[in-house]
Parts: sequence; C-alpha cells; structure tokens
Amino acid sequence: MGRRISWVLILGALLFNITTNARTLEPIDVISLPRPGHAAVSPNGNLAVYAQSSYHAEEDQSASNLELIELNSNGKSRLTTPKLGASQSEPFFLDDHHVAYFEHRESEAVNQLYVLDVEGKKDPYQLTNFSIDFSNVKYNVKNKVLVFSAQVYPDAPTLDGTKAKDEEVKKTKKDSGVAYDQLMVRHWDEFVSQKKYNLFSVHLDISEDGRYKLSDEPVNLLAGSGLESPDNAFGSSADFDISPDGDEVAFVSKIQTPDNAWQTSKHVYVVPVTGHSRPFALNGDIPAASSSPKYAPSGTLAYLQMLTPQYEADRNRIVIYDRTNGHRGYLAEDWDRSPSELAFSPNSSILYVVAQEYGREKIFSIDLKYEQIQTLTEEHSAAGITVLPSGSLVFSVNSMRFPNVVHTLDPSTGIIKATGAPSELFDILDEVDLQQPDEFAFIGALGDPVHGWLIKPPNFDSDTKYPVAFLIHGGPQSAWTDSWSTRWNPQVFAAAGYVTIAINPHGSTGYGQKFCDSIQYHWGSHPYHDLEKGLDFLFQNYVFLDKDRVAGLGASYGGYMINWINGHSNRFRALVNHDGMFSTVNTFYTTEELYFPEREFGGVPYSPLHRIVYERWSPSNFVQNWKTPTLVIHSARDYRLVDGEGLATFTALQRQGIPSRLLYFPDENHWVLKPANSLRWHKEVLDWINRWTNVEEEKVKEEGQPQFNYQQAGIYQ
Repeated sequence: MGRRISWVLILGALLFNITTNARTLEPIDVISLPRPGHAAVSPNGNLAVYAQSSYHAEEDQSASNLELIELNSNGKSRLTTPKLGASQSEPFFLDDHHVAYFEHRESEAVNQLYVLDVEGKKDPYQLTNFSIDFSNVKYNVKNKVLVFSAQVYPDAPTLDGTKAKDEEVKKTKKDSGVAYDQLMVRHWDEFVSQKKYNLFSVHLDISEDGRYKLSDEPVNLLAGSGLESPDNAFGSSADFDISPDGDEVAFVSKIQTPDNAWQTSKHVYVVPVTGHSRPFALNGDIPAASSSPKYAPSGTLAYLQMLTPQYEADRNRIVIYDRTNGHRGYLAEDWDRSPSELAFSPNSSILYVVAQEYGREKIFSIDLKYEQIQTLTEEHSAAGITVLPSGSLVFSVNSMRFPNVVHTLDPSTGIIKATGAPSELFDILDEVDLQQPDEFAFIGALGDPVHGWLIKPPNFDSDTKYPVAFLIHGGPQSAWTDSWSTRWNPQVFAAAGYVTIAINPHGSTGYGQKFCDSIQYHWGSHPYHDLEKGLDFLFQNYVFLDKDRVAGLGASYGGYMINWINGHSNRFRALVNHDGMFSTVNTFYTTEELYFPEREFGGVPYSPLHRIVYERWSPSNFVQNWKTPTLVIHSARDYRLVDGEGLATFTALQRQGIPSRLLYFPDENHWVLKPANSLRWHKEVLDWINRWTNVEEEKVKEEGQPQFNYQQAGIYQ
C-alpha cells in the first residue's frame, strides 16, 4: 500500500531542458498546437490509436488524423495523413488488426464509419451508410455489436424515418415558429428539438473477402420509452456501456417530465441489445443524478450516484450493482472524493477511478473486497483509462506544460511511462519557455486552508516588480488544476509578462465535499474573502508582486466575481468579465438549468425569504460602487448566462463613465471555441490588461464598504 509511484519521463528531454534561447508562448501556439485525443486500445493490448487535430491559421481550417502506438516498443506511426477539409476521428478497434473511425469529407452530408487495416495490407473502406448524423460509438468485440447514438423523432424513431420526416418538414413547413409546452426551451447553446438522442445497436459480420459489414438494420433501443440518451448538451459515450457478453446495454437518462429544468434526476437503465424489451431503471427511487455506467469483465455493473436532489456538484458515490440478484451497494462510501471515471481490472477485483484532489486529476485503485484505496498518480491530470489484458493501465496525461500524452501504468510496480509522445507537438513545446507552476496555501474564510497556483513569467528576475494576472475560475464548483487548456491557459498570461495567480476558493472541487458545499448561500462572501486574503498573503510573501498593477479576470462564476469585486474592492487596476452574471434574479428567469440557482440561493426568487438571498449576492445591487476599467465579453449562443447579463454589465459601466469595452461573439456559446475567435479573444484580453497595468494614473481613493438596503439574515453574512 505504501509503494512509491515512479514516473519515467520519456518526454522529459522534450519539455524540461529549457534553454535560455527558448521563446515565449503566444496565443497562436496554444490554438495551433496539435491536440491529441484519448487512446483506444486493441483487444490484445498491443496497440493504441488516437485522433489528433491541428489548426492552420492562414487557411482558418483544422485537420485531424489517426496516430498508432505500439505499446510494447513505444513506437509510433501515422495511420492517416492530415488533410485540410477532411478528418478522421473517434477511432476504435474492431479486432487486433482493424480500426474503425469517423471520416469527414466535405462532399458528404453525413460522416460515416470507415475501416482500415493497421498493417496497411488493404485500403480503407466504408462500413456504414446511414442517412442521418450519428455519434458516440462503442463496440463489443465478442458479440460484434455496435452501439451508437442518433437524434430521431419520437414518432419516426428510425434513422431513415427521421430522414424522411426532416425532408417532409423542410418541404411543407413555411413558418419558422417553434412552440413549447414545458421547460427546457433551450439547453447550453441549442434550442430543444422535437428530436431526441436515442441509442441504436447493430451487429457486424465479416464477408468472404475479410471486410466488415453490417449484418442487420440498426435497432432503436429507446423507441417508445420517452427516454433520451446521451444528454443533448454534454452527453457522450461515457453515458452508456455494453456488457462484456454483448447482450445488454446500461445507460443513463435524465427525467423528461415537466420538472426536468429544476431537477437533476438522472437514472441508470439496462436494456437488451436486441431491443426486445423496454429499458428498466435500476435506481429510479433516487431523485438525483447518476452517471458513468461501467461493466466489469465479470458482468458486475458499477456507476456513480449523487444523493442530493437539484445539486449537480454533490459527491459522486460508487455503486456496485449485482446483476444476478439486483443488489445495490456502495463502495468506499466514506471516501471524501468525487470520482468521474471508472474502469475494472481484468479479474474484476479492483476498480480504478479518476478523481480530483488538491489541484490534480488523479487515478486511484479501490479493492472491491477490502475497500482499500491507493493513489496511483500524484501529479498532473489523468483521464481516459483503459485496462489492458496484462492488468496495466493506458490513459492520457496533461498538465500546465503540455497537452494530452498517452501513458501506461503498471500497478504491480507503480511505474508510469509516457509512450508514443507526438514529436510534432513536442518539437514546438521544446522551443517554448513554459514555466513550472508553483503552489501556495493560506488560511482563508472560515479558518480553512486554501490552495492556489503561481506561474512566473519567462526569464523571471526576483528583483523585478511584476504585474499580476489574477484568474478566477467558473463553476463555481470547479477548480484550477495542473492541466492544459486552450481557453484559459495560465501560461499565456505568464508569457505576456504577468505573475499569474489562480486560487481555488471555497466552492472549489477536489478539497472535500464540505469545502465544495460551503458556497451555498455565500456566493459573495466565503470565496470573495478567500480571494482577498489570498492577495494579502501573496503580497506579504512574494516581494516581486506589484500590488498596484493587478488585473482580475474571470469567466462564468468568475465573471460574476469580477462584477462583485468591482462593487466591493479597490485593489484592481483592470477587470475582465467573460460571460459573467449581472443580476442573480434575472439569471433565474433566463437560464435553462433552474436547479442550479435554486440550489445555490436556496429556492426560487419569487419566494420572499429566498429573494433575500438572491438580492444579497446580486452584483446589480452594487453598481453604484463600480469604478474599475472593465472588458466585458459575451456571446449570443450562451443560454447558461444569456447575453443580456453582459449587455447589462456594459450598460452599467458606460452609463457611469467607467472605461469599458464590449467584445461580442454572435456565433459562440458559454465558451469561445472557434480558433479564429479564440485568437481575437486572447488579443482583446491581453491588450486590455496591458493597457491598464502599464499606465500611470492616480490610485483610486479608498471608499467605505458599500451598503445594502435589504435586511440581512445572520446566516447569510
């Protein structure tokens, strides 16, 4: 149990031998760096394949191709050649020699599955010819069954039936109106459609010439059930699994009743792969969210279960379901961590899980018999676990210094190795000065320890005073972790000359459930006090920080906190609010997932008692105290925090004559994802904080604490 974990850093020479000639990181580097995906492994465990995409700025196009790793020799080869306008993605093995994958061709309306021989003995060939889009594919080698998702009409629940109805609607519908009789009307970045995601199964066969082919028509496993899986916003293949014998599918589905917008209830169902009987709920008695069903080789089913209704950040408990007798039991029930991913050992005696802990995404092993927990990875962020027949693990690792790299871990020795590191990625990273993040901790609100990250600029000189980029994460039940990001990458701000600070205040995940839960009713108190105390600690202990040149930046909840800071703090020279909240009350009436504000603020704002909480923590009630120059960023397709929140923020700034600028994206959601838009985002943000942290102007006069005209109940202080 106390075995030391050993990291064999094969990529070390690529990343850690930084020379004085290394250049600084630019936003274009982050956007155009190759982006390796998670690896899929062959049945015999000898090979792994992953998709890798790259953005080409001059053409404003991306290309994606497939890379093959020989796990025993650490060799890597290119399976397909990247080509602009075409891509290969989501690969998986059909057997030890054949890989299936999605092929995108500009001339084709629907991306289809293709098959290639990894030894190159045959040309790739098309496997499917489905009439509508499909995705989220999983394959069972033993039963040769393919399970995938597609969006279909309830009254036309086949692929061809939905295609025919789409054509009929296009031909006959003259108006653009869409009517709704219940919430949700829209979710994340799309209006809710009549069509629902359903799971389909289809069997494969091998023809005389050795080619795979479909042996029957796809069967809708959810037809007539009223269920939807995966979820229409963030659903993926992690929402379902195929039993090892290939006879059953387990999946999760959120309730479709009129209260679905203010309840988180999502249940685990099982259904025969033939679709001959209706799906059966295993945990329909629990009005909370469940996720990540995973079968063991023995046939045992595990999944993750929350217990608190309306709460999407409750702790995930591990449930073990015995298919022979229907018994449900919790594994390591008292473990104060919240797993997000599950995988079983070959003999089904060990469960491997990924869980966030102290700013990392770690892999743990849990013995099913004795419930002993062992930490297998200590550093960085791991994801995408596959267990090999040998018992070793294959997974991806990323950090603040590099994107996904495939690793292997031998649980018997604890040795972790990087394998098949993409040379084209590290050729670029090796010439860039990427800083090793430092960590700090201090006593924050409620007397609790609070953890944070500090990233220094390249060519750091401790005798120089540096401006500070103070990053505030969203969620709020989230965390800054040692992971790579293409959206909020601390290295970008450090490379621009800032000491970059990222604190995980109360409400953050990975520090125990009590710490996470503590933000309820306290949006503007505990986290805000943590951030202020954190700055005090940093200025007292790091003399190279310039306390007169601090820029605060945040997105989502972080954007809310930027507005809150503007009404309560005078220590920031500039602020950046990305998709932040202006009014807690208006947000309730315009957001899609009502369970979130109802949980965070204790109920609905039309209840007089709960209204006190909403108003107490609404930045809109303190705009009269705003004075800090602010860049406001918002997007039209953000239905989580609608663009009216950003426009209201900008209006409040402009009307009071406060220096401000609005950056608006008509084609983005809560995140800015399109590469060219991301480059514009980075330019605007860096230009804004550079402007205000490098000008000499009279410091803002200290003001008294802002007053609030609603009665404040003691528990909300």
